Amino acid sequence: MKWMEEVNKEEGRYTNVLAFEDYMNLFEKNPQKEVRPSCVYLRDMFDYFGANANGSFKLFSREHADAPPVHGQVKTQRKIYQYLQNFVEEGYNNKFILLVGPNGSSKSSLVKKIMLSAEDYAATDEGSLFSFSWVFPIDQFVKGSLGLSGTLSDKNIHSYAFLEDKDISAIITSELKDHPLLLIPKKTRQSLIEKAFKNDQTKLETIRKSYLYNGDLSQRNRLIFDALLKSYKGNYQDVYKHIRVERLLINRRYSIGATTIEPQLHVDAHLQQITMDRRLASLPPSLQSLNLFSLSGEVVLANRGILEFSDLLKRPLDTFKYLLMTMESKTINLQGILTELDIFFIGSSNEIHFAAFKQHPDFNSFKGRFNFLRVPYLMSYKEEEKIYIEQISKLKEQATFEPHSLAALCLWSIMTRMRAPVSKNFKDEKLGKITEALNPLEKCLLYSDKETPDTIDSESRQILKMSVDEVFNEYENDSMYEGKFGISPREVKQIIYDLAYNHQNITFTEVMEYLKTLSDKKAEYDFLNISHQGDYHNPRRFIELIEEWCLDILDNEVRESLGLIDERSYEEYISRYIMSINAVIKGEKVKNNMTGKFEAPDSFFIKEFESNVHMNEAPEKFRSNLIARLGAYALDHRGKPIVYSDVFEDLVHLLQESFRKEQKKIIDKIGKNLVLYLAEKKDGSNHNLSQDAREPIENVIKTLQDKYHYSENGAISSLQHLLKLRYDNQK
Repeated sequence: MKWMEEVNKEEGRYTNVLAFEDYMNLFEKNPQKEVRPSCVYLRDMFDYFGANANGSFKLFSREHADAPPVHGQVKTQRKIYQYLQNFVEEGYNNKFILLVGPNGSSKSSLVKKIMLSAEDYAATDEGSLFSFSWVFPIDQFVKGSLGLSGTLSDKNIHSYAFLEDKDISAIITSELKDHPLLLIPKKTRQSLIEKAFKNDQTKLETIRKSYLYNGDLSQRNRLIFDALLKSYKGNYQDVYKHIRVERLLINRRYSIGATTIEPQLHVDAHLQQITMDRRLASLPPSLQSLNLFSLSGEVVLANRGILEFSDLLKRPLDTFKYLLMTMESKTINLQGILTELDIFFIGSSNEIHFAAFKQHPDFNSFKGRFNFLRVPYLMSYKEEEKIYIEQISKLKEQATFEPHSLAALCLWSIMTRMRAPVSKNFKDEKLGKITEALNPLEKCLLYSDKETPDTIDSESRQILKMSVDEVFNEYENDSMYEGKFGISPREVKQIIYDLAYNHQNITFTEVMEYLKTLSDKKAEYDFLNISHQGDYHNPRRFIELIEEWCLDILDNEVRESLGLIDERSYEEYISRYIMSINAVIKGEKVKNNMTGKFEAPDSFFIKEFESNVHMNEAPEKFRSNLIARLGAYALDHRGKPIVYSDVFEDLVHLLQESFRKEQKKIIDKIGKNLVLYLAEKKDGSNHNLSQDAREPIENVIKTLQDKYHYSENGAISSLQHLLKLRYDNQK
């Protein structure tokens, strides 16, 4: 059976068992990989999967069957990585990371991605982890000094790690997944590490702070080790025969090195005596005389990995007070037994519970041992769109989301999470005034694309583009930060389901109509009760702004579909203007490319250009700002040719708009004929529509489908809506 061969090959990693001596050979070959506490291991995992150009980490966008990619949250990802770096410097995870944000802001999703990526990383050679178990053979393999009768059949066997089940009397696992290096006496272990890293003092200093350098075995393993050592009269080699080094594979589903504690009240760790367990009666008498305990619980399962406290602050505070000592000492006290831990602690809380927590008398005690990391809703509509792409794809058999419908919904969502800019919040007075004048749509586009409004002058656009981060961080330190309130992605997903249920073709028009109804449901959505501040916190105004934005895009698509394309070369047109005004400013002449002679700048051409871009400031100021922008661009792109249409992208848009106005009459005629075309299409009657009138209508519908990916019904519906709102014949 081929499938059996494939399964055996795939699952072959489970046969990865080593004798202790074999493991030490691995250590000698690559000591850096084997001497990694969890903080170093997870930091290396982040590095293994890599980072994107914007500073986000690829592990959060990896595909997992039960965990969709996490979009946005770049700042949060960077912070988590920074905390790991800090833990590496300290030598252990000395703080609890608490993700704080509104419900549905992807807190748990971030942790889930870290866990699943750790699971994948542990299955690679680079991320291999090891622990060990104790193996006790049946009587023919051991001497009577261990308390088992019989004679030794093979005195030269170097390890019991590879014995078959029939030759084994008992196996005791290491429930805390102790590291194999801890089996080496501390002084010898430290000497080995010192020797291995003698040429890298920086790494050595870091390792000296970790439990792998200074720590010891867990209590049960220490008792077993010492009892065996005593039985073997101090012969370490005989003790190590009982060690079976095993590959440690992190597994979130089975809580192996990746465990989640839900908010229900229960004990996170406890112990139970096992030496009275009849199942272990086959242990050597020298071990049966020991008081051996079995540890269990989520903390134990998560050791050497990740422990997540989901909705931590929903639990009574007394149930997690032990974390204060654990964060400080790396240990947990279980009925008097001090157990050393190596765990990356992370948890989540919503804003309501966190606000209450801050009022608790013990908050300051926790504050010193916690890193509070904010996880707001996304503030980029393009990142927000990515959340719903898969959902919409699954609904395509039921409903079609036409172009810009999802963008319209996401723009509205982002606007509900925004606050009105206030000029006094900015150090730069000019920037403050520019920002305060932005409407919610303009602020949205600035956040997502660094797009600046065409309605402001060129100097203001330049200031705004250079200060996007400052605008974005205006309320960073405010208790009512942007992204703390507003509609959640969970609620947006429900809106998408509702739209798909009620409509077969969903254009931005259907989205806007749905949002108009939702905007009246103040009892269901808290953010709708926030007082209006100009256009901000005004959901119906958001709808008006978004509808105009969508109509502008649709208008452009229709014009291009109709072939109403401006044939002018914008590059040549703009470069000629720039050279002309530069000559005017300097009092110089320009070269005529036709005659080769130097002539005075063409003042008629300059005025025509400035009229086409609807210049709204003094000519001298407008011209000097453009020359300054060109100079700044040249400094930032030394040695590269200047592409004027890229430098002055805003001028290109203004020239295109000027051309659109010239073509309005053509579209008016198309709109009038469309009424007849649709009437014929609906009832099959003849309305005497000529082929010359019919052809451009069919072309525009086909182009909207082929080039812009509308459905036929979506293209017709969108075209009708545009003509109704923008062109006289349908009003």
